[in-house]
Amino acid sequence: MKQPLCLWVAAVAAALVLPVSAMAQVTAVNGRIAFNVCEYNSTIGDRTCDIWTMNPDGSDQTNITNTPDLNEFSPAWSADGTKIAFVEGFTGVNRLLAMNADGTNVAPILDAPRFQFDPSWSPDGTRVAFVRQVPGIVMGLQFDIFVVNADGTGEVNITDSDFEELHPAWSPDGTKIAFSGVRFEQTTDPVTGDPVTSAGYEIVTVNPDGSGEQILSAGDPGTPRAQSLEQDWRPAWAPDSSALVFSSQSVDPCCTPWQIWYVRRDGTGITLLSPDPAFNDGDPSFSPDGTLILFSSDRDGGSDLYTIPTPTLTGPAQLTAGALPAAPATEVTRLTSQGNVSDPSWGRDPGTTPPAQATLTVSLLLQPGAGGLVASLPRGIFCGRDCTGTYKTSTVVRLLAVPKIGSRFAGWTGACAGSRLFCIVTMDASKNVGAQFVGAP
Repeated sequence: MKQPLCLWVAAVAAALVLPVSAMAQVTAVNGRIAFNVCEYNSTIGDRTCDIWTMNPDGSDQTNITNTPDLNEFSPAWSADGTKIAFVEGFTGVNRLLAMNADGTNVAPILDAPRFQFDPSWSPDGTRVAFVRQVPGIVMGLQFDIFVVNADGTGEVNITDSDFEELHPAWSPDGTKIAFSGVRFEQTTDPVTGDPVTSAGYEIVTVNPDGSGEQILSAGDPGTPRAQSLEQDWRPAWAPDSSALVFSSQSVDPCCTPWQIWYVRRDGTGITLLSPDPAFNDGDPSFSPDGTLILFSSDRDGGSDLYTIPTPTLTGPAQLTAGALPAAPATEVTRLTSQGNVSDPSWGRDPGTTPPAQATLTVSLLLQPGAGGLVASLPRGIFCGRDCTGTYKTSTVVRLLAVPKIGSRFAGWTGACAGSRLFCIVTMDASKNVGAQFVGAP
């Protein structure tokens, strides 16, 4: 007997909420870690930072800028591990620069001093996303996300909103830029239980041209994250672009220690990862092979860098009102001991080749009044919410078309054919698929 369509949908949905290790498809070798070391400089009466690098185990710590009277910060590795973008200057007068991995050959990306910081390279190394202060309507001054060519030309403000955006992070597959952005959020009044419209920093993704905005960190309805207000900062992508980690702090009540959270790129599966929520854990990122999560923490007094193994998550966080999910049991490894270390960035070994990947793009072709969705196994497509997925080449992707009530599925176009609800695509190259939905007769 054929199973009802709703059972097929439930089976696919269940599979989609089972996060696998984000690193299943990644094989590249880890390179070096870049970070800031900051100290007070009595000669100039201000704090200055240098950019250092070290091996993944904390050995061979090397100051690669070594300019005591200058201030360099915000290091960001290029995807091939050969260059580091960074910022030089003090508050309000920063230059955006790039250098070789050993600190040589410093050259400007944007030489004119402006209030700008937090660079992030596109995967092909041709563009850089960054933050700049601009005039704002709400607060007078605000920060927006810009994209510029690596030679300093073609600068574009991709957010250009009335709110503030920080911490851009370009996805390894090149299809999205994540950032921290102030956005409206529906929360719940703790006394009356009435819905309240608030605004706070959320993790947001957009296409590289600023279109297709999606908020990832607001939380599922009925969970504490959806009922209260958090400040969500510093997103960082998994190497296969399937998920992100970020740091979060409760604003209401204010202010709990910063903690590390995980979320899939479609906004599902939000899970607390912090090894110990009694301490401030921030600046998270994945190792290039995805087996470790790097972060800064004050757990030993100052600010230092640590790693934890990337948890193999077995299901989404099942939250109830007033509760947080238990953090997975993890082993914390300390990498630095200076107490004044921050802003880490983990680069790929330049002698390795990133795993070959291909992008699958799904388009919904809807007759007026018709509707439906397309989901994939392995995860990556849940269209119309997320219509682009990146997979290791040779991956077999199964697509399921689900018409909404009052509609029917009319057939596939592009890399798929036929009118069956299931379609199989072998990712030997980037491919496009159309799913046609029409009104039910």
